[in-house]
Amino acid sequence: MAFDEPNPGFLSRYRYPVLGVLALAIAGYYFYRANQPTPVGVIEAQQGPAERVLAISGRTRPQVTVTIVPRVPGQIVRLTKEEGDTVRAGELLVQLESAAPRAAVDEVLAKITLQQRAVAEAERGFRRIEQLRAQGLATVKEFDAARFELDQARLALEGLAATRREVAARLNDNTILAPVGGVVLARPVDPGQVVGAQSVIYEIAPLADVEIEADVDERYLPEIREGLKADVLVAGQSAPQPATVHYVSPKVDPRTGGAKLRLRLDRQVDGLRSGLTADVNIIVERREQAITVARSAILGRDRNARVLVVNDGRVAPQPVSFLEWPSERVIVLAGLQPGQQVLASPRPDLIGEKVQPSADLESVPGAARPRGSDARKAM
Repeated sequence: MAFDEPNPGFLSRYRYPVLGVLALAIAGYYFYRANQPTPVGVIEAQQGPAERVLAISGRTRPQVTVTIVPRVPGQIVRLTKEEGDTVRAGELLVQLESAAPRAAVDEVLAKITLQQRAVAEAERGFRRIEQLRAQGLATVKEFDAARFELDQARLALEGLAATRREVAARLNDNTILAPVGGVVLARPVDPGQVVGAQSVIYEIAPLADVEIEADVDERYLPEIREGLKADVLVAGQSAPQPATVHYVSPKVDPRTGGAKLRLRLDRQVDGLRSGLTADVNIIVERREQAITVARSAILGRDRNARVLVVNDGRVAPQPVSFLEWPSERVIVLAGLQPGQQVLASPRPDLIGEKVQPSADLESVPGAARPRGSDARKAM
């Protein structure tokens, strides 16, 4: 019995031509992709006013600290303030035990009352002798004795008055009032303690004298000098405040490699306390016209510094020199013209390649964003 041979299907009959067409399509697709320009994010070199700003962190501190110590030793009966409390000038701070000085005041007042009576009696005796002397009934010796007795009584009364002022001052010394307004930084004692003349009861910082202290790295010290202006944003404040550098330490701390500087706010800000964090932006230099570019767009440093620019749709390296400074944008001294398109995320592998530049960095997949200080977006 003979069997009929099956007819081959379409794929079996034309599989080689189909595979050839698929291979050509895939090759064409990859060729097309290889010749498509790569999308890149670009930024323009900008020309205009620029500032060179040094961004550092600091803290508020009092320019002066007022130390409260007792004038006389004694036991603390009352303390009216805690650390962090606000104090008004003339407000009661400390009450020391005052029974003994008050008793001394009472004693002197009693002696003064008795002595006033003695003075009154001496005055009456002197007037009587004076009348008798005028009538020739009293001798000169008796007259002089009466006058001497009156003078002595008056001198004794003056002495008691001086003693009263002294013991009253001692009593007042047991009550300590705030010499200035401010905020309490420290209170190292408690009620019931016995304090001496050298014991610190309070440390008060006047609120009107708050300044900012910060450390500057030794690399940037040659650029920092007294009189430079700055913007200071203190924690809790809604807007930066203008300030001026008024002190730069002449020595560098070998442990940190930095030097202390202090800034004084140009105007008083109510409610500032000591120890608050402050973002400080010191304006080191202002230029009316300068070409600037994002620091993230620069590859290399010193003589090897370069940017990747887009010329006629292709990426090309371009050497630049710039002013080295820790900021979001840097001042380009040579190598760039205003308006040139620079790769925001420089990729050396794109040199010579066709690209499709876009200023909308968000639309470019994987494009790096320029980085910089969040404290200031200037320059």
